Amino acid sequence: SALTFLHRMVRHILTHRAPGFTSIGHAVLVVFFLLLNILFLFIHMDFASILPFAKRLGWMAIANIAFVTFLALKNTPLAFLTAYSYERLNILHQVAGYTTVIFSLLHGIFISIGFIKIKMVTMLQEHEQTFGITAGVAMFVLMTFALLVRRIRYEVFYVSHIAMFIILIVMISFHQPHIAEKGAIATIFAGSIWASDRILRGMRVLWYSYDNRASITPLAHGGTRIILRRSPSRAVPGTHCFLWIPKIRLIETHPFTIVSNSPTSLELVISAYDGFTNDLHNYAMKNPDAILRASIDGPYGAIPNFSKTADKVILIAGGSGASFTFGIALDMIKKLGSKPKPIIEFIWTVREQETLAWFSKELAQLRASPRVNITLHSTRPSYTGSPASPIDGTSPISPTSPLDIEKQLSFASSSPFATRHPDPFPIDIEKTPVITHGGPSNPWDSSTSVTSVAVFPGRPNVDVLIRDLVSKAGDDERIAIAACGPDDLMWCVRKTATNCIKVKGPSIELHCEQFGW
Repeated sequence: SALTFLHRMVRHILTHRAPGFTSIGHAVLVVFFLLLNILFLFIHMDFASILPFAKRLGWMAIANIAFVTFLALKNTPLAFLTAYSYERLNILHQVAGYTTVIFSLLHGIFISIGFIKIKMVTMLQEHEQTFGITAGVAMFVLMTFALLVRRIRYEVFYVSHIAMFIILIVMISFHQPHIAEKGAIATIFAGSIWASDRILRGMRVLWYSYDNRASITPLAHGGTRIILRRSPSRAVPGTHCFLWIPKIRLIETHPFTIVSNSPTSLELVISAYDGFTNDLHNYAMKNPDAILRASIDGPYGAIPNFSKTADKVILIAGGSGASFTFGIALDMIKKLGSKPKPIIEFIWTVREQETLAWFSKELAQLRASPRVNITLHSTRPSYTGSPASPIDGTSPISPTSPLDIEKQLSFASSSPFATRHPDPFPIDIEKTPVITHGGPSNPWDSSTSVTSVAVFPGRPNVDVLIRDLVSKAGDDERIAIAACGPDDLMWCVRKTATNCIKVKGPSIELHCEQFGW
């Protein structure tokens, strides 16, 4: 129909990636926001003097502070009104934040020039103006840390972000203290909704800290499994929660994807990078199977109900992004029962083969389901079976597999979707290894489950993989593609999925969970 044609063409265009943005759709939203700001900045403006323009810049900055704060709420009303959770709004939060800083700095520059022109420099020494200057400095610090520190030391950035925001709200309240001038209303609104969100999150952490403990198990190559005793009733695998373990970080919570949950447990698998995750893994290495006081805040995230909206679901993950895809797959299997559809295509790529042991229990559950097809890839096949920890540089005796070295060399040779690399070992597809994880003697993984899955060397050719699966689907079928992993993988998935959205062919929906916000 004409409506279907129009809908698919619009989605085909908006889903494409734009330079500096996740997609053209995000870019359009940002451009629309900027155009609105420009419109409100210049409409009905008296340019006879520089002071009215300077004051308009100040009002725009205050209005944007309220908007930025609204976008930063974890418990945003938009999660109930739309399909967007707070992390989906992060790009607009960042752009609105930079816009606010620019307006604030320009306000300070132009108001100073205006006072100098009318020879009223002494006004800059008034207490109200001093508070405004302090707010401007806080804004500048916010922007500096966002641009220079956020990528390399997120925890430092986050603490500075909260501290500078509190200083900013207080200083603006003293800079514009009069309700009659309306600026104070926007400031009170911003401070109130932020404080309410923080209080609600704090109450959740307090509630779920009661009689809650977390068992901590170290996994190969920097992984850590966390199993909590209590789980929120609204928790859904694939969504995320903020974890609080005071033994590791007393005043910090960190977001992690929920792999599985039940009324009496909630499981997370965490990859160590730096900061909290690194300290957590090091503690688990020194104290395996330790039981610590813990709590959570959440769940958060808007996950489509794939079991009702698709005939085929393609789940693609890289590294620890499998926390998301395992959660989605296992939840679907549980909900669908004996229903024949949807079929699940599960693709997971890891660097070290031993990382597969992180989800040995979950892999066994997927293999037991006839609706799931599993494809595993390892870009650094372990021919010796010795996992070296990237955290402390130690290399314990191989804890993984009873396979001898000769069998470990016999990886599957030719996944139809693998990126080929020169391989010095002759490979026979008939000798694809049986990868065994588990056993009570394994110090990395206390699970006793056993999985037997072929692992292909090299990266999967995601483009060919998706196109092949889409080409085999009927025009009336619905395909959902969900992915989580590094930027390069996500870019490839988005590009291929977008190119597969055509007027004639199956309906395709794309859902991407990006590393980092």
